[in-house]
Amino acid sequence: IGSCCYEVTADVATPVQAACPAETDVVHHRAHGKMTLDLPGAVRSQLLSVGVVQIEDSGLCTACHLDQFYSHRAENGRTGRFGVAIGLLT
Repeated sequence: IGSCCYEVTADVATPVQAACPAETDVVHHRAHGKMTLDLPGAVRSQLLSVGVVQIEDSGLCTACHLDQFYSHRAENGRTGRFGVAIGLLT
């Protein structure tokens, strides 16, 4: 889910922000005291901080693209499932 659609409260945003390198800002403050979380940005910053340099990101928000993806939030929990494969070449 992208930061455009991932609205969170401080109890979610604070620990995610704390888990990221200090120079990374993954919490965005919106009008009326609302916050959104840049989850892909948080993951990217954490991977970069441990030395991962090849990171692929589609840049697509699952909630904005329900024709291509499932989104638990956008579909109120009534979704299918999809998988991800990650590999490490040594």
